[in-house]
Amino acid sequence: MTTALPREDVRQTAAARDRWLARRRWARAGWLYAFMLVMSFFFLGPFVTGLLSSMKDNPNEYPPSLNIPQLSPQLIRRAWSLGVQGGADGWQGGLLPGRTVTFEVSVQSPAGAPQTPPTVALFPYQPVSLVAIGRQAQAKDYATLKTEEVAQRGDTRTYRVTVQSPVLTRQKGEAVRAVLAAPEADLRARLPGGEVVPVVLDTPEAQARQYELSEGQAVELVRGPAGYALRGPLFERTPLQVDVQRGQSITSSTLPPSDRQNFGRSFAYRNITPGVIGYTFNNYRRAFNETRDSKTGQSLFFSWVLNSFLYAFLRVGAAILFCSLAGYALARMTFPGKEAIFLGAVLFVQMVPSQVNLVSNYVLLKDLNLLNIWGLWLSGLVAAGGVFLMKQFFEGMPRELEESAAIDGAGTFTTFFRVMLPQAGPALIALAITQFQGAWNDFFWPLVLLRENTSFTLTVGLSNFRELYGGQGDYGLILAGAVLSAIPVIILFVVFQRYFVDTGADSAVKG
Repeated sequence: MTTALPREDVRQTAAARDRWLARRRWARAGWLYAFMLVMSFFFLGPFVTGLLSSMKDNPNEYPPSLNIPQLSPQLIRRAWSLGVQGGADGWQGGLLPGRTVTFEVSVQSPAGAPQTPPTVALFPYQPVSLVAIGRQAQAKDYATLKTEEVAQRGDTRTYRVTVQSPVLTRQKGEAVRAVLAAPEADLRARLPGGEVVPVVLDTPEAQARQYELSEGQAVELVRGPAGYALRGPLFERTPLQVDVQRGQSITSSTLPPSDRQNFGRSFAYRNITPGVIGYTFNNYRRAFNETRDSKTGQSLFFSWVLNSFLYAFLRVGAAILFCSLAGYALARMTFPGKEAIFLGAVLFVQMVPSQVNLVSNYVLLKDLNLLNIWGLWLSGLVAAGGVFLMKQFFEGMPRELEESAAIDGAGTFTTFFRVMLPQAGPALIALAITQFQGAWNDFFWPLVLLRENTSFTLTVGLSNFRELYGGQGDYGLILAGAVLSAIPVIILFVVFQRYFVDTGADSAVKG
């Protein structure tokens, strides 16, 4: 015979069991979230590492480190201050005519070592793009340098390096920024409003510099009684080299160096007037500025991005139209050979590698003179995988929708476009995302088909990017291009991820 527990003991036992079950649920949830966190690290880790490394001047540094000076608030403030000193602005940086920039360097000289000041010099910045070299004046050919000791603490001396950009005119008046126009008999410049005006060279220094300036060079003019006089070129960068004697070492400077050599006795600064964008996002700015077409001078990287967006949107639009029509016909309509078409034109096409049709498609598009972005789009007008996706989705939708439309007198196309297609939103979003991602990341077929560098998609352009800059070891620039290419796909998934699980079709049927 069993004895019943008192009611209070029963309640305590039930409460203890509930607490145990709650702890068990939380433990399972904790293990699940820990697993998801580890997996997210494996998926996002390379992207985050590439993003951080793309901000460095030298991602190949050894030993590798996640210490990113470009993200230091103190150094960002210094970059802003140097950009303001250069006369441009604290964001973009640069050096304008008549401006003075001060940059400090600390040198340690132990007893017995030379006590001489460092040797400083401006050096030419040499981007890989030959067009960019020809379109930019070099600060080393214009600016002057001065070095003076300003402080001493123990065996460490601090030197101030002063960079002075000259003024090439005696005329006084309002300063106006402009861009040099195509060369004619006289030097001409295009003002911000689009007006092209002749440039007055009223000093021997300006006349001597006339033939060193090329079309597209940013300059500063002075508007006065005699017209627009050349005040001087605008320098996007001010590269500085600092060297010390054997036995000395450079311990600190206003900004960290871009490159160290000779065991800390030689520091190279790619730009001492960077501004915030020029310091933190230098490689991203270079991606747009240093890839230019040799004929037009336009940014190739910007053209590659536009071509990729054009190709992706065209492919998404075609897939939504044709795949939804074909999927609806295969799912809802009855006609002879439907199963054969589905097996042969849809499933079999997915089994055959695209490389099998590579030569025939290329020859056909070449005969049609379509070796461009339009031929690339035409060759992928219908996606077999998209047809299969839409067919499966339409088969899962309730037939009451079509029956209700038929009672109201709607025909086949009216039913499809006004009833069925609006309810297929989740499938269409999934189709659009997969097609956009496929078009955006497509590499092999665009590499074979596209010939002109102005018609490249971003993936093909980045491949050439690697060939140009990989040999130079400039992987910061390559990583910047790779990060920029990944951002649109990430944004697309973050914004539309909920549509993958939202069906919403059954909610349209009432009663």
